[in-house]
Amino acid sequence: MRLAISTLLASSLAACDPAAGTDACGIPNDGLSMVATAVDNGVSIHAEVDFGEGARTGPPGSLALCDGDELTIAGEKPERTDRTDRVVYSASLDASAARVIEFMLKRDGEDDLAFAVELAPPFDITAPTSDQEVSRSSDFMLAWGPANDGAEIHIGLAEEIGYGICLETTTAEHDYKSEGGVVVDDKGSWNVPASVIDGGTRDKCDATYRLTRFTTPSYPAAFHSGGFLEGRVERFVAFVSVP
Repeated sequence: MRLAISTLLASSLAACDPAAGTDACGIPNDGLSMVATAVDNGVSIHAEVDFGEGARTGPPGSLALCDGDELTIAGEKPERTDRTDRVVYSASLDASAARVIEFMLKRDGEDDLAFAVELAPPFDITAPTSDQEVSRSSDFMLAWGPANDGAEIHIGLAEEIGYGICLETTTAEHDYKSEGGVVVDDKGSWNVPASVIDGGTRDKCDATYRLTRFTTPSYPAAFHSGGFLEGRVERFVAFVSVP
């Protein structure tokens, strides 16, 4: 997944009208659910959190914090972004920042809440190299490093243009274009056999491999259970698929 950072509409934690049901005012911590993510894309670390009420079984609501609430991410006051479906608080950190991203929420009349998203170790894709031509009719060894033995990594395949119609992956264990990609042991290499990626009669297809390491930290018990925490370390390499 490419990370698209939305336009930041405001830098303060503004209050909403409590009567409109669009803010957290009057909702105790155990009635709030939250989704917090941290993504290392190799250039920076983007951390964000949004808040909702209860289990979020319906459409996501736009739930803002109140004027008196204090939220920090990695010790920084976050930016507020009003998206069409929710209010997001985020911080962009240097790629060399600590691998444990700490969130702190202080609210009047409630206990202070601290939780963290720990990221997996960083890595680089070493094969293919950028813009390398990779034949579909030969085995290819996808490689990255350093490895993270004992863990898993997700391999995804996307196309730059053409709405994804140039390449097809129909073999289940090599369906890199599926939503979750293919999950393999994080040993630093993975063989992509000949012909599991099909381009039909097409000559060259511009494509991208996406490798992702996921972490799922423990969700804080003080919040409503309807949310989750997730960390992702994502790396991309653009290449050219040829017959």
